[in-house]
Amino acid sequence: MRTALLFAALAALQIPAAFAQNAMPACDGDIDVVRVSTIKPGAIQGFMAAVAAHKAWYRSHGFKDNVIVASRVLVRDEATKTFKYSDAQVVTHHLRAPRVDDKAHDAAWDAYVKQYRDTSDIKDQYITCLPKLVP
Repeated sequence: MRTALLFAALAALQIPAAFAQNAMPACDGDIDVVRVSTIKPGAIQGFMAAVAAHKAWYRSHGFKDNVIVASRVLVRDEATKTFKYSDAQVVTHHLRAPRVDDKAHDAAWDAYVKQYRDTSDIKDQYITCLPKLVP
């Protein structure tokens, strides 16, 4: 099972390269890699650190146009009718993910990938066309 999850995580990290090589339909907006991650118990801060390290890797390697964000899922307490942030699930977005050659993977790449693996499992992944947002 752990091996299957490892291969799934590796495949997920290669999605941007895969869609960069294949023809995508026209998108009047931005291609967005959306991942729904299940956070391991007590690991939310480590997961958020992985997101920051992920973004830092791209910036330190000259990629400035992509956007990486984590959206905290809100859950409602039915008893109190109030909302709180989930510590068990996060939705991440990687907009305009650039093609990264496997040769560019370095120790910092391996470190942020390990942070993700240590703190979460990818539950679902989608490649979407996010329409241009007009304020």
